[in-house]
Amino acid sequence: MALQIPTGPEFFAWRREHFPFFNSKIHLTHASVSPLPARSVAAVSNFAALLGNEGQLETSAAPIYNSAKERLARLLGNGARPDEIAFAGSTSHALGLVATSFPWRAGDNCVVFDGDFPANVVVWKNLEHTHGVEVRAVPFKPARDYSPQDLEGLVDERTRIVTLSAVNFLSGYALDLRALGEFIHRKGALMCVDAIQGLGAVELDLGEADFVCADAHKWLLGPNGAAFAWFSPKVLPRMRPQILGWLAIEGRDDWFSYGTQPFHSAERFEPGARNYLGIAAMEASLAVLEDAGHAEVSRRVVQLRDYGAKLLVGLGCSLRWVPEDGNRGGIVSFQAPDGRTKKLSDELEKRFALSLRSDRDQSQWIRVSPHFMNCEADLDELAQAVRKFES
Repeated sequence: MALQIPTGPEFFAWRREHFPFFNSKIHLTHASVSPLPARSVAAVSNFAALLGNEGQLETSAAPIYNSAKERLARLLGNGARPDEIAFAGSTSHALGLVATSFPWRAGDNCVVFDGDFPANVVVWKNLEHTHGVEVRAVPFKPARDYSPQDLEGLVDERTRIVTLSAVNFLSGYALDLRALGEFIHRKGALMCVDAIQGLGAVELDLGEADFVCADAHKWLLGPNGAAFAWFSPKVLPRMRPQILGWLAIEGRDDWFSYGTQPFHSAERFEPGARNYLGIAAMEASLAVLEDAGHAEVSRRVVQLRDYGAKLLVGLGCSLRWVPEDGNRGGIVSFQAPDGRTKKLSDELEKRFALSLRSDRDQSQWIRVSPHFMNCEADLDELAQAVRKFES
């Protein structure tokens, strides 16, 4: 069913009902950790009660498990199927499934981006120790406004995977995934997308992606510890999990076959007991986004980001990257006009949930990341607080 977002005075009562966190603070840090919607809180409570009353049986969990994967497949929007999706414990875990399951050979290399969040760098650099893979880094750019030209000379005939963040966690720049993917594929490599800073906030063009990984606790409005990895059907059969559990093998119903042939679907990456409580919360949060309408969510997020950026520039704040028309993301990071960014952050935290983040040179930035349940009034109040601090 559609989630109707009211206008006028009714909006704030609606928001407090569906997103209770706003009763205490104005939440503007969905790029960090999102508070659970009331619907997701109820889903966990109801599912926990079901488990208590009927036992922790697979039959109780199957509908929610299947529904969550179906919603994720629709959200990806690239023809993904539920059986190509595996649940994981975090974005790092999901990326690790891709990195460690790929059939690397001696002399292979992969490419990361200097300036990405460490979750999408460290797991790949560790391949140097575990698999003897050469890891190359695309040189740092302050705005992280990378293009295919930045990959020239780094992607060659031995490059197997290029891994990148759809939206940078600090600057908020959203990469042109189609252009980058087309370049990467022309070179014979695969593209892995860390989608955690875009999926659920804006519509992403994932048509060229071979792998997509994300956790639920940011823009997907879900809980910590519930994440997923999607594997393109052209590469899934080649992926062999490093941890092959009893639920991850063909013939798993025969407990004494002790087979080692990975399961035909992405369930090969789910080795044993699953986090059904987390999946229940994740499924409910995905339903909230789906009912709000992904196109409408994306429109509101970009509009609010641009509105907030304009206000902050007008106050004399420095922005890590000034949003451009057509670039879809939800993050804007700024510094105080007088340079007292940390003190400003401490003051703002009394009323707002924000994020103070450090860049590569240890300069500090206040990150603002509104979602669809935010409104212009939230950003007006933020601007007023910055103005008051500076006066």
